[in-house]
Amino acid sequence: MRAILSISLLALAAITPVAAIASDSGSPVDHSRFEDRPLLADFTAGDCPNNPRSLEQINGNLYRHTTGAGLAVHSGFVLITQEGALVIDPAMTCTAGWLRDEIKKRFNVPVKYVVYTHAHADHISGGQIFQSDGAVVVANEPIVGEKIPTALPDRVFDTDMTITLGGETVQLHRVAPSHSDSMIMVLFPAYKALQCTDVCESKSMPYNDFLDFYYPGWIETLDWVAQQDVEIIDVGHYSPATKADEAALRTYMVDLHQQVLDLVRAGQSWDQLYRNVKFNDEVKHWIGFDAMKTLNIMGMYRWVSNHRRGEW
Repeated sequence: MRAILSISLLALAAITPVAAIASDSGSPVDHSRFEDRPLLADFTAGDCPNNPRSLEQINGNLYRHTTGAGLAVHSGFVLITQEGALVIDPAMTCTAGWLRDEIKKRFNVPVKYVVYTHAHADHISGGQIFQSDGAVVVANEPIVGEKIPTALPDRVFDTDMTITLGGETVQLHRVAPSHSDSMIMVLFPAYKALQCTDVCESKSMPYNDFLDFYYPGWIETLDWVAQQDVEIIDVGHYSPATKADEAALRTYMVDLHQQVLDLVRAGQSWDQLYRNVKFNDEVKHWIGFDAMKTLNIMGMYRWVSNHRRGEW
C-alpha cells in the first residue's frame, strides 16, 4: 500500500504545474556607487489628472499603455502574466501610479520588471514608482551618468538579455547607437511583437533635428528590424507600426542623408541647402511633416558636416 501511495504521489507531482519563477540574464548594478548623484527636477511629476491614459489588449497577454494626447502621446508594451507584469517605459511620473494601480486592479498582479528603451526622460520618467514597490528596472548603463530623476537600473547587459516571467519569454537586444546611444529593442516572440521606441516610426517623421542621433547606427538598426519575425511594432508614440513602415523610414533616412551630402559637396550654404531638399509624396503625408521637415534637414546637415572629410 505504501509503495502504491508513493507511486501515486510521484504521478501527481509529474502532472501538477510548478509555479514559474521570474529570472533574467542581466548583471546587477551596485546602487551605492550613485547614492549622491545630482538630479534634475522631474518635469513629469506635476499633477496631470486630465492626461489621457489607457491600457489596451494587443494579443493574448500582451497589452499597450499610452499616456498623453495627440502628438504628445507616449506608449509602451505591457506583458501580463500570472507571476507579474513587465512594463516598458513608464513615460511620466504623474501617470506611473495610475498604470501600476490599473494593472493591480484588472489583473491582480504586481509589476515585476520595468524596461527602459533608452535614456530620454520623456520615456523613462516614473520608473521610481515601480521600483519602490519591488520591480526590477532594466536599462543600458549609459543612462546612469545622466541626471534624469528616475530609478537607477537594477540590471544592465552588454548585447542580449532574456527575461522569463510567468512562463513567458522576453528578449532584449542592445543595438548600435542610433536615435541615442543607449537603445534597447524588446522582442516578444510569442506575439511577434517588437518594442522599437523612437528609432522606428509609424508613418511619422523622426523627431526634431535628430538631437543625439547616430546616422549609421540608425540604418543598421532598421536593417536589424527588417530581419525580425514580427508583425506589430510599438514605436513609443502614435499608433503601432509594421515592418513595411520601417522599410519606408529607412528609404527616407538614406535619401535625406544622400541629398544633404550631395548638396554640401556642391558647396551650398545652409540657406541654400534646406530649400533644395526634396520629399516624396508619401513622406509629405507623414505625421508631423510640416513641423519636422526643416528640423530633420538641419539635423542631417549637422551630421554630414561633422562626419565628412572634404578635400583636406
